[in-house]
Amino acid sequence: MTNSSLRESLVLFGLFKLTQRQKAIMILTLKHNGKISASSMAKIAREELGIPVSSFWFALRDLRKLRLVDFGNGDPIRLTPAGKLIAEALEGVEWWGRE
Repeated sequence: MTNSSLRESLVLFGLFKLTQRQKAIMILTLKHNGKISASSMAKIAREELGIPVSSFWFALRDLRKLRLVDFGNGDPIRLTPAGKLIAEALEGVEWWGRE
């Protein structure tokens, strides 16, 4: 598989398989990448996007299982290289609140 083919597959995965909430969290993580903790981001997601804190944590754990984000032990939340690629593709598109 070539790099461009792999990149395209990752972007398509992000576009078609992530939930609206996961997409919104990915874009929010890109905005704050490596600067704040997951707990702080949960508060921002609630305030800016109206995502309940419990729903934020469920979505974030799923993103970690997919190896798109990394967080824990008080370290700032970060996108993995694959997560960054997907988030950059989603950036500029307002996913939250779309049908």
